[in-house]
Amino acid sequence: MSGFSLVIKNARINDTTISDIGINNGKIERIGKLKGADTSIDAKNHYVLSGFVNSHCHLDKSNLLDKMTEDHLGKTLEENRLLLKKLKSSYSSSDIERRATDTIEKMLSKGITAIRTQVDVDPTAGVIPIKSLLKLKEKYKDRAYIELAAFPQEGVVDETKRDLMEKAMELGADVVGGLPLVESKGNERKHLEILFELAKQYNKKLDIQVDETNDPRMSILPEVIKKTKEENFQGRVTVTHAIALSRLPTEKAKEIIQQMKALKINVIVTPSANMITRFAEINDLWIRPSNSITRVTELYDNGINVAIGTDNVRDIFYPFGNCSMIRELHMLVSATRMTTREYIDGAIAMATTNGAKLLGINYGIEEGRQADIIITDGMSKIDILNSDETIPCVIKNGNILSLDENKFQRRNN
Repeated sequence: MSGFSLVIKNARINDTTISDIGINNGKIERIGKLKGADTSIDAKNHYVLSGFVNSHCHLDKSNLLDKMTEDHLGKTLEENRLLLKKLKSSYSSSDIERRATDTIEKMLSKGITAIRTQVDVDPTAGVIPIKSLLKLKEKYKDRAYIELAAFPQEGVVDETKRDLMEKAMELGADVVGGLPLVESKGNERKHLEILFELAKQYNKKLDIQVDETNDPRMSILPEVIKKTKEENFQGRVTVTHAIALSRLPTEKAKEIIQQMKALKINVIVTPSANMITRFAEINDLWIRPSNSITRVTELYDNGINVAIGTDNVRDIFYPFGNCSMIRELHMLVSATRMTTREYIDGAIAMATTNGAKLLGINYGIEEGRQADIIITDGMSKIDILNSDETIPCVIKNGNILSLDENKFQRRNN
């Protein structure tokens, strides 16, 4: 009887340590010099990481590019939302499942072992997207951890729209999503109030898309902070994007970041989609037709849990994307100049263990942690970022999902 169900031999677990990883019952049981295994993989000194965690994406909208024409490209955020509504009116379960399945398979091949997807819940599509993704969540339960956030793409203040959100939660959505920006002016705070009511009603966490523009006058983040404190939701709120923070005066931004830290508010960044978003050009000193990324380094420096997601994949809002977290990391470190060793370490944590913390998964290359592991094509973290984005080996719950040992051999020749 061998000691382990799987042993990864000669795994680089940090910049200076090569070791073996022994796995049993879906957990990392031992790290050290090991013998005896039902199955073994020789990593040949390649870097191992916890599986990538895609903390923010839209599986139900992915691959809508196939339904678009050239004149649909390059529009503003608001124009994109109108186009989405038009395309979504012809949604079917089979269509959503087909497009989302293709995306999930690509994510798996790129080393993503856990996903939080925002799923549209609105009068245009009803709860068809949630029902479709619940099927896929069950189908992929042994290959990927999938968490569904009910996402009110067209708002939630209207009673009919709130009823749909409640139905989505009752069907099995895991998280209450939010998008205050889509409400009519003056209803953004009401949107937040309803989100917190739903989160309390169903005992769920919140993941709210806020401040997608560079205009700090439209910032709803201070209201999220205020509501989080009032409702005693410390540690249960995530904000995605928070781009307006980058345009605030530094001292004001520092004040807000300290408030977020005290309330343990998580932040998700989606670098590529954030950078590409366009807005109408208006003769206004505060309005910019181009976008940016939030103050990632300041958030990181203050100990805030920052995670990363691909956001949209081949759809109306972002017509590109190959489901690669390495591509997103490259965009992140380039756009925010995270080029020191500490920041590179931090960026990779955002795509792995930080995202896992957000989803409540016990990730890390340490004894007792979940055996969701990728063997990368790199010998260092910079090497990983400079790779061709292939992941030679993906392991989920101690089971090998994919393995190409030729990648290791070629790398060492």
